[in-house]
Amino acid sequence: MRRWLLRLLSVALLCLLPNSGQASPAYGRFQVEEAEFVLRLADGRVLRGDDLVGVTLRLSSGEARGDLSVTGVDEDETATGDRIVLYRLSSTGPGDAADLCRPDIRGRRLGLPLPSGDGGFDFVCTSGAAGKCVLMGYRPWKHSDSAPLSELHRACVHMLRADYGGDDRPTTRDGTAVDIYDRFGIQSPAMRHDMQFEAAWAADGAVCVAHPRIPEHMTLAELEERYPRLAGHLGQQACTEDAMRAVPRALLFNRSASPD
Repeated sequence: MRRWLLRLLSVALLCLLPNSGQASPAYGRFQVEEAEFVLRLADGRVLRGDDLVGVTLRLSSGEARGDLSVTGVDEDETATGDRIVLYRLSSTGPGDAADLCRPDIRGRRLGLPLPSGDGGFDFVCTSGAAGKCVLMGYRPWKHSDSAPLSELHRACVHMLRADYGGDDRPTTRDGTAVDIYDRFGIQSPAMRHDMQFEAAWAADGAVCVAHPRIPEHMTLAELEERYPRLAGHLGQQACTEDAMRAVPRALLFNRSASPD
């Protein structure tokens, strides 16, 4: 997952605004409201959506230096039908410029800001696990009485990365297909015949693992040694979907190709 920590952008910045083809400086506050960028200028103007295209943020504090430009804005819908604003950002350092995001499965170099809970945000790409999980309907900034969306988003990220211990040690391989579903009906199983139940997931990682997704990267024996809390919850006999449906902390489930 490619994630950018841009928490300095929640404070006042010097912004270069497009004006008749030329950039003019203005001071403002670049914020995230839910998962959307909003630029509130000192003169009272509020820019959001397409109005931000062409805006350049000049970073000159701490480790963040250089220019960050909004080069495109698009919209998409999550699996639950919610509108999501997506941004194409490029960074400019000494002598180079680059998109912040790699192409996703549709070829888009887009991402969105996720509030970090400390006044800043993480910018995540739709090509990465965190962005994919948002598009699946797991919106961590939203409150829902019917589903713990923040916990589901964290569980989804661990699942996509095969991060069984929830300690930021992924064991998957790019391009590996998985079938993801949850106990709340946000995602439903595809019931592919070439896949078997792999694991149940909580916000802090796997609750049980029937089989590792990529055996060359991780075995059941290695999982037990690395994560003692999973002892007794490994293998196809100890980890079944039926059993995990009775465990409330198991929020999310997935299937993947059987290693046999």
